[in-house]
Amino acid sequence: MKIGLRLSLVFAASLCLLGGVIPIKANENTKIRVDKVENLSSDFIMGTDISTVIAQEQSGVEYKDENGNVKDIFDILKENGVNYIRVRVWNNPYDHNGHGYGAGNSDIEKAIEIGKRATAHGMRLLVDFHYSDFWADPGRQVPPKDWTNMNVSEKSEALYQYTKASLEKIKAAGVNVGMVQVGNETTSSGIAGEAGEERYQLFAAGAKAVREVDATILIAFHFTNPDKTETILNYAKGLSDHHIDYDVFATSYYSFWHGNLDNLTSVLKTVTEKYGKKTLVAETSYAYTLEDGDGQQNVIRTQNQMLVGGYPASIQGQSHALRDVIDAANKASALGIFYWEPAWTPVSSKGKEVNTPIWEKYGSGWASSAVIGYDPNVNQENYGGSEWDNQALFDFTGKALPSLATFKYVYTGLNTNLEYDKNEETELQESLLSNSSFEEEDLSDYTFNDFIKRRQDTPKTGKYAMNFYNGTSDYTTGVERKVTLPAGTYQFSAQIQGGDTNGSEDIYAFARAEAVNVQSEKIKLAGWSNWQIAKLSFTLTKETEVTLGVFVKANKGSWGTIDDLLLTKEGVDKIKLGTTLSSAKEKLAETMHYTKDSLANLKEQVEEAQVILQKDDATQAEIDAECEALQTAIQALVPLENQSSSNV
Repeated sequence: MKIGLRLSLVFAASLCLLGGVIPIKANENTKIRVDKVENLSSDFIMGTDISTVIAQEQSGVEYKDENGNVKDIFDILKENGVNYIRVRVWNNPYDHNGHGYGAGNSDIEKAIEIGKRATAHGMRLLVDFHYSDFWADPGRQVPPKDWTNMNVSEKSEALYQYTKASLEKIKAAGVNVGMVQVGNETTSSGIAGEAGEERYQLFAAGAKAVREVDATILIAFHFTNPDKTETILNYAKGLSDHHIDYDVFATSYYSFWHGNLDNLTSVLKTVTEKYGKKTLVAETSYAYTLEDGDGQQNVIRTQNQMLVGGYPASIQGQSHALRDVIDAANKASALGIFYWEPAWTPVSSKGKEVNTPIWEKYGSGWASSAVIGYDPNVNQENYGGSEWDNQALFDFTGKALPSLATFKYVYTGLNTNLEYDKNEETELQESLLSNSSFEEEDLSDYTFNDFIKRRQDTPKTGKYAMNFYNGTSDYTTGVERKVTLPAGTYQFSAQIQGGDTNGSEDIYAFARAEAVNVQSEKIKLAGWSNWQIAKLSFTLTKETEVTLGVFVKANKGSWGTIDDLLLTKEGVDKIKLGTTLSSAKEKLAETMHYTKDSLANLKEQVEEAQVILQKDDATQAEIDAECEALQTAIQALVPLENQSSSNV
């Protein structure tokens, strides 16, 4: 198991309490500390990818500055130090009836509209060609519908013509294009459906088109997984060996997936020193809360992910994560960084039932139902809204978070007298199973077959996980182990991700023993890094040997990963009460904002909550009741202006 992971920052208002991360409220005007980044050039790219912004605005989203004033989002970004905008471009993100695929319906027209607004605000544009009609990433590089039956030569010519025509159209609209990406996260899956040697023909075609349109535009190739040092450096070597004409080697970096920052700096430096190329962090982000704002489950949502990421899920944690990526890139003399989708906030707080028609109409969710059948990772169960709203730099109401100002304050520093503990250690929730995340090479406690292996590809946490795949036929596989447990009630869960299924997969966690035969709800694989939890509970009346595991039955060519087998014995959960108590104490400090009587009522409830929190034999019913009473007392606070107006 992986425990004792060191947080790079734990700010006073977001300390871990009783094993849980306390999120700062999304709309709270929180004072943050930003440490200065030394030797930072004035032309360092402080970029954001806001590809969904048009769809967001069409859905009714308004953006506000930190004081709550509604403004053009480009004004807000510029005021906070943003100087570059990135926008993805999909060839034809619509079905045959013209229904958009979602995630901004990011076609060339949207790119032009965003680019014109960026240019009007003195910003440059990075055009990110995916060469697909929808998402292109390490898990899939589906060619555009119009390119489906083309061979490599035909596809190369189509890519050249499309790139050239699109770029000419953008420039003709007066957009200040500074950089173009030829492909998006073009790792093992290649580009436009072409992997292996064939990819280089397409790379060269895209680069040629950009050079012919405007030789001053920087050409970038974008990869990811910088934690796999040898692999990512081999991509740089491949570009060099094939004499590809380009300027910028770009990588994504998300700390909850991609290892430590020192390694990122080292990779970027190596590319520059060995191949003479500029470098760029094309994508990064971090969560400021683990809450969900729109009814669509978020990609990053667990305490374990935050602990692996290295920062608490708070506004301060988000700011510090962004500051540290800027620092790591600057140490490598990189061009800069882009924060991915900081404006992808909820379209409303009314939940999935209300939001779904909005997502479907305007394309403001991560995927619409229209894309089912084109993208193999989208199905009837998982399409929907934003899965990134808790990583935005705006709160759930569209108000700018203090962390947005990190872009400008890294030059000077901000509130550097505020204290924080860089050495705070917090443990991941401990599993009763040894080697539950497969970090140890000795797997003798587990049973599995030939179609599943311990590998370093896409672990949920740490460096290793169990990867399953069979490219020759449909297959059955899984992993299981036996463990003897005393009487009690237990929770068992497993993290699972994968893709390329035909919808018939049969995947679930299970627990089997004398008088016990329980399985979780079945999991449908939803694509690369779309982790899902298979979970179940069971009760033992006496000491019993139990077999725990994950069963997989899937079609030829499907693939996936199993990680983090978490077995815990049920006890009481005080985390929500601790979170609510923290919020209540902050309200008590706001003596100038609420009436004395309502604050006195809250103070009394806080004292009762503290007693319950410290009570060793408190029942779950007592804890839940106290939490509800505390929430009621917070909601019952009477603002002073209301008191005054009622006396007029």
